[in-house]
Amino acid sequence: MLVAVDARQAYRAGRRGIGRTLVHLVRALAAARPGWEFRLFHQDPAADDPFAGLANVTRRRVTIPGGDRFGLWERIRLPLAAWLSRADALFCPANTGPAFAPTPVLLMVHDTIPAEADPGSPAAHDWLRRVRRSARAARLVYTPSEYSRGRIVELLGVPEEKVVAVPSAADPNFAPARDPADADRVRAKYGLAPGRRYVFGFGAEDPRKNTRRVLEAWARLPADLRGRFDLLLVGIQEPALSEFRELAAKLLPAGGWHLHGFADDADVPLLLAAAVALCFPSLAEGFGLPVLDAFRAGTAVLASNVTSLPELAGDAAVTVDPRDAGAIAAGLAALLEDDARRAELVARGRERERLFTWDRTAGRVAELLEAVAR
Repeated sequence: MLVAVDARQAYRAGRRGIGRTLVHLVRALAAARPGWEFRLFHQDPAADDPFAGLANVTRRRVTIPGGDRFGLWERIRLPLAAWLSRADALFCPANTGPAFAPTPVLLMVHDTIPAEADPGSPAAHDWLRRVRRSARAARLVYTPSEYSRGRIVELLGVPEEKVVAVPSAADPNFAPARDPADADRVRAKYGLAPGRRYVFGFGAEDPRKNTRRVLEAWARLPADLRGRFDLLLVGIQEPALSEFRELAAKLLPAGGWHLHGFADDADVPLLLAAAVALCFPSLAEGFGLPVLDAFRAGTAVLASNVTSLPELAGDAAVTVDPRDAGAIAAGLAALLEDDARRAELVARGRERERLFTWDRTAGRVAELLEAVAR
């Protein structure tokens, strides 16, 4: 088979989220189906080639005269390039795809959060319209969780039998921390003292990431716990970073908190592995990869008990109501006060992470591509 892929997210500088998932998936697909050819189409000049050395993966930059006005690259140029390459299937991994394509399409819709965060907004309406159109035009749709599958069927009006849940897997770069010197180096970079124990989390301006409640919950912890552990949140960009730092200074005048913008990609695996716990009380997730990454890194997890996170975490995490700062504080206290409990969760997390592998994901996605091509 020849599989055409909309690979724009994989070739962008500063890959995040969808781009990283696509890189891991294509690598696993190339290994799982060595007799297939994967032709990766992208629009902008490539920052690097994450698939260098893979014999059955080729990339091709295709442009459109006059620039990409009105989304014409995805609507016209991509399906034309796939058809001219005589591809058996076109894989669109970033929620949208062409409404009309001569090549059958497998569409990945990660979640429906953009349509649900502010359902009355023009942006949400436009996103829902584009994704609904793409999902109805595709032969099959896949998504990483049963929770997202149910929301896609309900919100997009796609037949239930057309939507398949295929879980993703942890980032292979994550592993338990082994070198104390490396851990202290990354601690110092983010303002922590050598050997200082800390709770790690991902903040954001987006209310969905629940940064304000995490700070409020940390302020509710007993003073002796805040004296023994620091809080480190990364991923908060301006102007929200300054606003959250002002809030933290009011709630926690004694310090012990560290708020930063995006962390370097090379630092995140070690930051997570060296942490005592991951604090991830997100209000909504379509999958929740940081939970699996923490399991792989050997770090205890506190997560939300809503949306996709319970099906991902299973019994390997402390789960709490993310809308209740008191519940988040109680969950954190239970983790931080009990070394044995953390060790038990780490062991369960390692077992659970083994259920989610890129080999399994690639095998299932390859079956979907074959079904689409038929």
